[in-house]
Amino acid sequence: MQKLICFLIWIAVAGTAGSTEPKNVWRSVQGADLQRLFAEQELGDGVHYSYRFRGNGTFTGTEMAKEVQGTWKATVNQLCWTWIKPVGSEECYQVRRNGRDVTLFRDGYEAVSGTLTSIKASK
Repeated sequence: MQKLICFLIWIAVAGTAGSTEPKNVWRSVQGADLQRLFAEQELGDGVHYSYRFRGNGTFTGTEMAKEVQGTWKATVNQLCWTWIKPVGSEECYQVRRNGRDVTLFRDGYEAVSGTLTSIKASK
């Protein structure tokens, strides 16, 4: 029995060896980290939308096969964007990430979910 317990402990420890970050851990992103996270990145879900965030504070992309564009900025604790095409108001979101996966929350509710990829890599 003692050998079985030691073996099970060894399997548990060996399974986590080499991993630098636990899987499925969502972390809040704020401040300057927001700017670094989104600049020169494309956020998309692979089907419905794709937004390309430029380092100069503009974004372009598609949403349900229609062209979109606007401006974006990082505040102390939110990512905010303002729609130019189609014309719209400023929208601000709290951001959580798990690796390259990102979820944007508005008023405490999940509003947008997708994956970030480098714009340079996606061309």
